[in-house]
Amino acid sequence: MAKDKVIKAYLDAYRKLVVSERVRDKNASPSIALSIPLHISGNHRVEVTVTEFSPGKYILSDMARTLGELAEGGKTVTSDFRKKAEEIAAQFGTRFVLDHLICESDATALGGNVQRFAEACKTIGDVYLLQRSYYVHVRTVVDEVKRIFKARQIEFKQDFKVPGELEKHDFDVYVAPNGKPGVAVKVIAGHNTHALAKVWAFNCWDVRNFHQNKKLKLGLVLDEEDSAPWTSGSRKILRKTADIVAPSNDLDALEHGLMLEQLV
Repeated sequence: MAKDKVIKAYLDAYRKLVVSERVRDKNASPSIALSIPLHISGNHRVEVTVTEFSPGKYILSDMARTLGELAEGGKTVTSDFRKKAEEIAAQFGTRFVLDHLICESDATALGGNVQRFAEACKTIGDVYLLQRSYYVHVRTVVDEVKRIFKARQIEFKQDFKVPGELEKHDFDVYVAPNGKPGVAVKVIAGHNTHALAKVWAFNCWDVRNFHQNKKLKLGLVLDEEDSAPWTSGSRKILRKTADIVAPSNDLDALEHGLMLEQLV
């Protein structure tokens, strides 16, 4: 079988599968919207909009579809996933502007850039699917932590940015000091647990050094199921700065370690 014949058959079929549409906007340059036969979450096709903004110069955009369709499908685009998506985008020579994935190209590289752009969209969507169970499990642990506070009728704020001396830090549950000690709890998970331990040791240190947090107790819950094993070294690092470090499969340790009964 001739190689050229196989390639031609594939390209002919691919050309028929690509759907194009001219997009006109009175306030913008004419664009071509390409529907590429690559599918991401929800079986949506990858769509690339190509706009010539000056002679021989083009900008490629997903029109915010990659992240938008994930959200519309009921998937939570977390800050951690957004960071991962930005890293993937950079690997393909693309970048995010707000929720729009974009890439600039000249005429000579346009074909190759359209293909790379489409691959970037699909890779970002596929990474979410691969990590979906991981994110679902983390949220389950967070919900279990919240139930402990609700059961004791302790009012708390969720997804709260606790100020530190240098910057703010995200905690899942926060109870402000009010005559009684305050509490901040974070569920942490990931595959590089040693690096995570160093990050959260700094975060706790920074929170403690802020003068308004002198009466704030810090609790860290380590996801033991969907992340890599937390080593004794990683735990030791975290215990230097947090009041309690508890595994996700023993939340009683968190409750007793933070002495939540004193907040009731």
